[in-house]
Order: sequence, then C-alpha cells, then structure tokens
Amino acid sequence: MHQKSAALALTLNVMPSSDHTNALGKNLRLLSIQKALVTVYFHLPVVVLFWQDLGLTMLEIMLLQSIFSIAMVLLEFPSGLFADMFGRKLTLTLAALSNLIGIVLYCFAEGFYSLLAAELFIAGFIAMQSGADSAFLFDWLKSDNREDEFPRIFGNLIFYSTLVAGAAQIFGGFIAAVDLRLTIYACVPFVFVAFVAATQLEEPPNHANSTNDTARFTTDLQEQLKSVYFSIKRDDILLWVLVYAGIIFSFNLAGLWLYQPYFDVAGIDIIYFGIVFASFQVVSAYAGKYYYVVKARFQTSTILLALILLTCGASILLGYFVFLFSFTLIYLHQVVRGFYKISFNDIVNQRVDSRVRASVLSVQSLGGRLLGALLMPVLGWYADVYTIEATFVVIGVTGLICGIPVWLVLHGKLGTDPEADAF
Repeated sequence: MHQKSAALALTLNVMPSSDHTNALGKNLRLLSIQKALVTVYFHLPVVVLFWQDLGLTMLEIMLLQSIFSIAMVLLEFPSGLFADMFGRKLTLTLAALSNLIGIVLYCFAEGFYSLLAAELFIAGFIAMQSGADSAFLFDWLKSDNREDEFPRIFGNLIFYSTLVAGAAQIFGGFIAAVDLRLTIYACVPFVFVAFVAATQLEEPPNHANSTNDTARFTTDLQEQLKSVYFSIKRDDILLWVLVYAGIIFSFNLAGLWLYQPYFDVAGIDIIYFGIVFASFQVVSAYAGKYYYVVKARFQTSTILLALILLTCGASILLGYFVFLFSFTLIYLHQVVRGFYKISFNDIVNQRVDSRVRASVLSVQSLGGRLLGALLMPVLGWYADVYTIEATFVVIGVTGLICGIPVWLVLHGKLGTDPEADAF
C-alpha cells in the first residue's frame, strides 16, 4: 500500500492494487489538493473593507458584484458543455489558472477597473470549476466500477475543502488586523499549488477521447438550450419553482456584501471577522446536513415559505436591531443557504429528464444571479445615500413583496399536482 497522509486517507479511502487503481488514487489525491486549496481566500471576510480602503463606494462595490454575476450567467452554462467536449482535466486546469491570475491581479489592484479584471478571472474560475470537479471524480470512479462510492467520497471532499476554507477565513481576520492587502498576498502560494495539482491530473479513461470540434460544441449548446426551454415550457410548476428559487437566491445573496460594513457599525473588531464568517460556514453546513429531518416533518410548500420568511425576516431584523451580537441574525440567512440547493434541486431532479437535469439546475442558479445582478447596484446606491441598516430593511421588505405572491401561486399549483407528494 502506498503511504498516504491521514487526512487524505480519511477523505478518499483509496487502496491501490493495480496500475489502474494506482492512477485512480493518484488523481483523487490531486483533486483533493486542487479543490481544498483553490478557494483558500484569506481576504474573503474583509474583502468589502479592502474595496472601501481603495476608495470604492457601496454603489461601485455592488456594481462590481453585479458585473461578476452577469459574467457567471454568460459562462456557467457553456462551461459545463466545454468540460464534456474538451475534457475535465483541461477545464479544471484552466479554472485553477484563471483563479491564480485573478488573485495575482488582486495583489496589484488599485481601483474599480483593476478589481473588475480580477473579478472576471475569478468568475471564469468558478464557472469552469462548477460541475467539472464532480464529473471528473465520478468518471474516474466509474472507470473502476466504484461509482456507488461517489456520494461518500465527494461529500468528504466538500467537507474537507470547506474546513480548509473556514480555517483560512479565521486566519484572514488576524492577518487583516495587520494589513488588508496582506490577506490577498497570503492566498497566492495556495492557489498556485492548486494550479500545479490541476496540471498533473489525468483525463478519466472513459473521457479520454473528448472531441475538440468547436462547430459541434456550438451545435450541441444550441440543442441543449432548446431542450431546456421545452422542458420548462411544458411544466408550469417547474417554471414557478425556478422563478421562486431565483428570488430566494438573489435576496439571500444581496446582504452578503453588506455584512462587513454592518459588522463595523455593530462594533465588531476586524480580528473577529474571520471567526464570524467561519461560523457562517458551519451553520450552513449543518443546515444542509440535517435538511432531510426537516423534509420528513414538513410539506415542501411549507419549507419553501420558510425560506422567504427567514431570508427577509432576518434582513429586516438586522436593520432594526444593531448591537455587538446582532450578527447572529445572519445565521438565519445561512440556514436558508444550507437548505436552498438541496430543496430546490430535489424538486427539479424529480421533474425533469436526466439528459437536461444538469442544464435546468444551471438555469436555476443563473436566474438567481441575473436577478441579483439587477438588484445589487440599486442596493449599493441606497446604502451610500442612506445607511447599511436601512438597506437591510429594504432588502427584507422588497423580498417579501416579490416572494410571497410567487409562493402563493406555487403553493396553489403544488396543491393540485399529484406528483407533489413525491417530494
């Protein structure tokens, strides 16, 4: 047996016994390194303060994130098809390279446009990484007839990478107390190692003959878009589910870039920003872990109503109650974040055909990002003119105005649908 670190042994449980299994073990270890280190972002808990330190207003910050979201909308869907046609390894390598370039650009950023360039490269990274890592893992396991182990191994992969990201955020707060830009510099060696690990990956055997036919890529993209359109068109409930999912996603995301200025207003020392953000990860992770318990006790329609009430109720309360520990109200946002993907994916997975399932799920994510892109500049302007607290109240009230009518329609349709009991 090859020697392995205890952490990787726990994560992957790979015991090579043949050339093929040796290759499988090697690639899973490399994927573990790539996935764990590629998002070591020490700056994340203080990045808004970093932007403000460079002179950006809240309007410019929200505009920056709006453009980032639009870039994600344009890149996320075709990136999955790119991975299918041009290879998982190439996609993951380009993703890690794009991330490395983005972080390096951040190191030298001095204003809005240099930050925008960095953000666009990071958007490219997220779009390419999304889906390609799980497809890479599944294909390698399938080549060894171990695809039934995918949920356990991929779950462990996510768990350990989240743990590493959370640890980086904790240290980020302490580093920021010395210098905000130092949190960016600290990321470079980690994302560089992630890039090197990606270059050493090997294409899964059953995907080694990926086509490089650009014309076919364009044709397949058009055909897949048509299939997604008709899948949504003939299922009225699916359409309303996607609309509602977009509302939940965008209004839950809207407050993210206000958290750090809010911490300032509430009197939290910058040293503790990283610890607070890491605690958000923990709450979200455990909410997702135990979603099945909630699902067993409540109807889907009730859970969907709770998502909008928790999202908007927490935002309104954040606006009206500002004190040292009022950040704990944000835990309600994190519960929604933990529930969101599992609850909506569960509905979509059971209503659409497998050949367009991933694409419809992409549309679900893209809808929320697009709505968020429209919403964020308005909120940024409002925060500049009024206050962070008032902006949270606006988010909450507007979210209820948008979300409750859609939920009422969806509730009525679910009540008359014989398939609704299945989920």
